[in-house]
Amino acid sequence: MVSGKVFDVIVMGGGSAGCVVAGRLSEDPDCKVLLLEAGPDPQPLPDMIADGTKGNSAILESDYTVMYPTKREFDGSIYYPLAGRIIGGGSSVNMMGYVWPTEHDLDTWEELGNPGWSYQDCLPYLISMETDENFGHTSSHGNNGPINVTRKFSLDAPRSGMIAAVVDRAIELGLPLTADTNVPNPPEGIGASISNVKNGLRQSMAVAYLDNVRSRENLTIVSNALVHSLKKSGNRIQEVTYIQGNQSYTASADQFVLTAGVYHSPQILQLSGIGPVNDLNRLGIKPVLDLAGVGQNYQDHANVTMTFEGPSEDFRPDWVVPGFNLRYKSNSSLPNADFHIYMRAPIIVEGLKPMMPVVLNLIENRDRGSVTLASTNPQDLPIINDAMLTNQGDLSAMLSAMKFIEKFILHETLAEYYGRLILPSPTEDWSEFALSTYDSYHHGVGTCMMGPSSDEMAVVDANLKVYGLDNLYVGDASIMPTVTHANTNVAVVMIAERLAHSLRK
Repeated sequence: MVSGKVFDVIVMGGGSAGCVVAGRLSEDPDCKVLLLEAGPDPQPLPDMIADGTKGNSAILESDYTVMYPTKREFDGSIYYPLAGRIIGGGSSVNMMGYVWPTEHDLDTWEELGNPGWSYQDCLPYLISMETDENFGHTSSHGNNGPINVTRKFSLDAPRSGMIAAVVDRAIELGLPLTADTNVPNPPEGIGASISNVKNGLRQSMAVAYLDNVRSRENLTIVSNALVHSLKKSGNRIQEVTYIQGNQSYTASADQFVLTAGVYHSPQILQLSGIGPVNDLNRLGIKPVLDLAGVGQNYQDHANVTMTFEGPSEDFRPDWVVPGFNLRYKSNSSLPNADFHIYMRAPIIVEGLKPMMPVVLNLIENRDRGSVTLASTNPQDLPIINDAMLTNQGDLSAMLSAMKFIEKFILHETLAEYYGRLILPSPTEDWSEFALSTYDSYHHGVGTCMMGPSSDEMAVVDANLKVYGLDNLYVGDASIMPTVTHANTNVAVVMIAERLAHSLRK
C-alpha cells in the first residue's frame, strides 16, 4: 500500500514512456520512484503478449487494449484507434515496428521553437537505446542498449516466388531495395521491417527497461491504478489521486511525470482543472490553470485498405509477404516518403478466391484534431475529433497512393498472385471510399504539445515541463509538435530517455 507515502518522483502511466522514465530514474538508489499503471502487470507475460514472431490478433480482442470509438467526419461511421492498457502500453500490444523518426521530423520540432530537439541532438539517444543485431557494428547504430532490434530478413536471403515478384515489381517502378531504413532520411523503396524482438520474444519497454530492475527497493510499481487527478498548490503539484478497485488513494512527491499517452495525459490534466477554461467550465470543473492547448493539436496516421482478388481458391503460405514495407512519395518534392505500404495476409473465405489486402498508411496529418473530456468520470473514454483526411492535401496524397498501388499490383509481374481489384471497385468514387473506410495506424500524438511560450497551443516547454507549474512534466507521444514520418514508439522512447536524463541532472 502506497497511499499517503511520499516519493521523489511519481510516474503516471506505465506505457512505453513510463517504463523508460521509471527504470532510468530508479538507477539512482536515492531516488524513490512510484510508477502507476491503469492496466495489469501480468507476471509471467501471457503468450499472446510475449510472442514476437507474429502480430497476434487475439491481443486486439483482449482486455489489454482499449478501443476508442471515433467518428469519421464524412459519413459519421465509427472506427477504433487503439492503445495498450497493460504494463508496457503500446509496446506490449503493437506490431513491434521499430522505426526511427526522420531527420526532417526532428529538425522540424526544433524549427518550431524547441531548441535542443534537432536530429543531431536526439541521435545519441536513438543509438544508445538499441542493440541492433544487424547494424550494431556500425557507428550509426547501437550495440549495447536495452532494446534488442532485428530485421525479419536480409537482402541476400532466399525469396519465395511471391516475395521475389513483389521485389522485382518494386525495382521495375524505381523503388530500390534498402538494407537499413533507420537512417536520417530513408529513401523511397522496399526494405526489411525492423522489430524490437529478441530470440522470438517481444521486447516491450516493460521487458527492456523494467524486468531486470523490479527488485530495486526504491522502485514501486502499482498496477490497475487509474489516475484520476492532480492536486495543485501554488505553482506546484502536491499529490495525485488514483483509483484501484473501488477505492481512491493519494500519493505525494517532489516531482510528477505524466506518461499516460496521447488520450489520457490530456484527460488527466483536464480532470485536474488544467486546460482550456471553456471546456472545463462546460463540465463544471474548476479551472486551476488555463492552458488552451491541452487536448488540442491531435494528429494520427490514416490508412486505407485496398483489396485484390487472388488467382485461385487454393491458398499457398508463400502468398504472405512478411517483413517487407514499401515507402512511397505521393509527391516527388517531399523530403520523406509519406506512405508506408504493407501487404497483409490473405483473407480466406470457403468457396471464394482469397482476398489479398494491401494497406496504405499516410504517415503525416496536415489538419489538427482534438481530444476532449466526455465527462468528469476518469473511467469514461475521452472524445476524439481526428481531423484525418479532412485536408485536401492529405486526401489527394491518399488517392495518389491508391492509384500507385493499382498500377503496382495489376501487372504481369504479379499476375500469378493477384487478380482484379475488388475494393474499391474501379468504377466507384475513390475519394468517398477513402473517407468512409479509413482507419487508424494507431500513432496518435500531439495533445500536450511541446512549444515556445509564444505559442498559445504549447503545453510543455523544451524541457517538457508544463507551463505554469514547477514540478509537472509530460514525457510521452502527446508532446510531439508534429507526427513523425514513422511508427511513433521509437520517438516516444527517445523522448522518455531525454526526460529521465534531464531529471537526473
